[in-house]
Amino acid sequence: MLSGMTLDMVEGHFFSKATEMIKPWIVLLSLLCLPAVAQQQVLTLNDDRFDVPLEFNVELPQSYQQNDHKRYVFHFDFHPLAHTYLTGNHLWMSHNGEWPWLESIIVTPKPGNPVGKLFDSSGKTTPLLDFFEQQLIPAIDKQFRTNGFRIISGFRVNGTLALSALIRKPELFNAYFVTSPELKDNYAGILQLLPQRLGDIKQRRMLIWSHGDTIKEVENQHAYEQFGATLAASAPASLDWHYRDYQGRYFMSLPVNTVIEGIELLYDDIHRGQEPTSALAQSGVDALVAHYQMLSEQKYGFEVSPKAAIRNLGLHELGHSAERAHQVFVKMQKLYPEDPYSAHYLARSYSVLGDNDNALMWQKRAVEMSQSLQSWHQQKIRQQLQQLNKKER
Repeated sequence: MLSGMTLDMVEGHFFSKATEMIKPWIVLLSLLCLPAVAQQQVLTLNDDRFDVPLEFNVELPQSYQQNDHKRYVFHFDFHPLAHTYLTGNHLWMSHNGEWPWLESIIVTPKPGNPVGKLFDSSGKTTPLLDFFEQQLIPAIDKQFRTNGFRIISGFRVNGTLALSALIRKPELFNAYFVTSPELKDNYAGILQLLPQRLGDIKQRRMLIWSHGDTIKEVENQHAYEQFGATLAASAPASLDWHYRDYQGRYFMSLPVNTVIEGIELLYDDIHRGQEPTSALAQSGVDALVAHYQMLSEQKYGFEVSPKAAIRNLGLHELGHSAERAHQVFVKMQKLYPEDPYSAHYLARSYSVLGDNDNALMWQKRAVEMSQSLQSWHQQKIRQQLQQLNKKER
């Protein structure tokens, strides 16, 4: 096979074959080596109480540089190592269309940042929360494109810090993810203040708190029972709170679990929409639009679309009344005329009604408008057009 080939030709032959064999692996490795975020920055603040600058790691989402009009959620955690699991999980859970984690700006203190010395463990004063309110948050909002919605997560004492923010300065953050907080012996005044301050939470706030049953949490178990009982008895309607008991789970896994569940719960209104059988959905499209306007203004502070809820209602009605479903999708298309799926579902309802001409017309529009979507969306929409064409024949 190799007769007549020079040494250079032989080497070239095997190199070419080897390259063909490893090419898929080169592509895979190149994908794995893509930067996890668009940009990493350091925010430096100066405070006369410290001899050194106060440095914070700021992780910007992938789209930050490409989409210079977009504004983002601000997620803060006070543990210097929290950025490792926050940024990794954030990238994984947001890269496929921000589902379920909306792209966010993640901020943590750099190792060695001494600002934690401001924390008053007695709970009598709040200098660290004051620093967040007066210096850190304004600096983040000024330097980066935030959208006004803020999350704080915390593990152990940092979870206590997050609870202190919730009951002392609930305006600082919109959502609180708290894992295994230190609460025993009324640490930081949380247990004593909780029943008194819960009523001060006037705006919509979300809390998920969790713990396990590890040896590191044994001394807090009674305090956890007291904390949970107080929430159950006194939490206002404005506080959407959730509890998770992670019995049997590994201690260092707990904050990761809490953040993941917290993200899913927090953004569920955005991604899943109202259940189509709920009283609200059954009230119709106008009621859904009004509900999501309320969520936009009172819960999130940025626009939340009712599109998913309207779609769910229309698909549900397809199994009961094609005419009612059609009316839902007519309204959906008028609300979102540039959305390929509005045309796609309207075409589907025309098809169920037996109007193949209109079904084909709207599905062709859906295909035309889907060119900017990810390939699997385009394929799904084209498949329905192919099915309609077969039906036409």
